[in-house]
Amino acid sequence: MNQKSVNYWIDSKSILQKEYGRRHGKLIKALDILIDHIDSQLAESSKTAMIKGRVKDFEAFYRKLLVKSQKQHIENPFEAINDLIGIRIIVPFLEDIQVIEGIMKRCCEVLETKYKHQELSIKEFGYDSTHLIIEFPIEILSKMRMKETLVCEIQLRTILQDAWAEVEHELVYKTNIDKVETTIRRKLVALNATLSLADITFQEIRDYQRKRILELEERHTRLLDKVSTVPEKMGNAYRNPGKDIRNSAGEIIPPIINFDTELNDLVVEALNAHISNNLDKALELYTHLLLISPNHYLFNHRGLVYFSLSQYEMALDDFNKAIEIERGDTRIYTNRGLTHRMLKDYEKALVDFNKSLDLNPLWPDTFYGRALTFYDMGNIQAALEDCDKAIALKPDFKQAVRFKQFLLNQSMG
Repeated sequence: MNQKSVNYWIDSKSILQKEYGRRHGKLIKALDILIDHIDSQLAESSKTAMIKGRVKDFEAFYRKLLVKSQKQHIENPFEAINDLIGIRIIVPFLEDIQVIEGIMKRCCEVLETKYKHQELSIKEFGYDSTHLIIEFPIEILSKMRMKETLVCEIQLRTILQDAWAEVEHELVYKTNIDKVETTIRRKLVALNATLSLADITFQEIRDYQRKRILELEERHTRLLDKVSTVPEKMGNAYRNPGKDIRNSAGEIIPPIINFDTELNDLVVEALNAHISNNLDKALELYTHLLLISPNHYLFNHRGLVYFSLSQYEMALDDFNKAIEIERGDTRIYTNRGLTHRMLKDYEKALVDFNKSLDLNPLWPDTFYGRALTFYDMGNIQAALEDCDKAIALKPDFKQAVRFKQFLLNQSMG
């Protein structure tokens, strides 16, 4: 123990407090500018994050100085205490911590990185957190006309890690943990483990959702590619009629329904088959489900399967049934409009697209479908206008961008 250093700072408390007071206003200003700087960096990455900041009050700063001076001689406490200025960035998911750590390392000079969980044994409990010690960017110091170097501790946590840290601070940090009963200690360890598991579970759910979204986008792309009028794709829409699951009388052959299977499980299984492009299986399962629960959602999905199989009359029948049940779903009108177009019934296709846009004027697929139909009818100008509207609503709409270029080439030719 470095008693000499400790005694020095005990004797010098009043002097140190005056120096702290002199610096405090600048520290607050520096913190505010740094938070704005970090906030702008995170905004560019489109990451959802909550940023908190604080300048350590004098008593907390002084206590930390006394503890640290027991182990080493300290000349300048404002340089030795590296969390005098502190920022906490709180994010929803574990993966966000890594992303934001990368952003911080690109926009700031990182002097030290600590992963708090690595400091704990399996029998210990404490909050999980990533701590970065960074130097203030030169542009901030220049703006404040400061010549000395400033550092800041940035803590990166998930919402659950932050909740645990706040509670732990009250229950553990402010208490001598050695005096806590064993049963309470075990409960704290269990609680910490539960929160850690919840963080992992939330991340797994997010990963699963992202995977499903990608699969849905792929299915959506296949559908839009199928109705594309770009020359190299023409003709494909009228081939591959697919497996006809009706009997010679034109009646659907209903498979045997396994009533031991929950209805929700069947829906999930049908959607999985549809998304993975196992269309025969999806058709069978949707037919199962419609025998049990004839609703517009299932008719619409089965119609999409028939559409993908180029069985347009069957698709049209399902979309008609869906609209009879639910007349307010813009997607069904768009799907039926696309089907009328494939059957070369362009006037009916336009009626459906217009109805869809009445219900939802911000649906890019509808503008794209109507653009295709206008082209089929020889109205290139109207097709171009609808392409522009589709792209304005969805700038990364690849099929619409490609079709617009095709139309421009046609108009110039």
